[in-house]
Amino acid sequence: MEKYIPPERMTEAQIMDEVDREFRRWNLLADGGCQDPGWPDGVNMNLVRNHIIYWYGLLDERGLVEVQLSLFPGEDVARDRRSIPPEVPDRYMVRDGKYPNRLSEQMWPNLVWGRKGEYHA
Repeated sequence: MEKYIPPERMTEAQIMDEVDREFRRWNLLADGGCQDPGWPDGVNMNLVRNHIIYWYGLLDERGLVEVQLSLFPGEDVARDRRSIPPEVPDRYMVRDGKYPNRLSEQMWPNLVWGRKGEYHA
């Protein structure tokens, strides 16, 4: 197990490793759902999305991300940055995921059912 490094002491490479790890987690949730017995897949996907936003914000705060300036106003684009995954409905569930029947309809009425691989980041 790796030793914990506080985010404020991480290098750019370590932060980008965290970003990549969170993207892998988000895609795993989008493809197969999660096994959390208390929350729909969408809540967990949005939580991981927020982690990605946090890590990107940390890079921006430090000025570690090079920005390509555009000839057009308002179109500054970060280089080598993957797009933030889309926000999904909190009640979203992957119908054909690994654990689609873990939540009861009584506890979570109006679940939004989606297909495996419907979302990808």
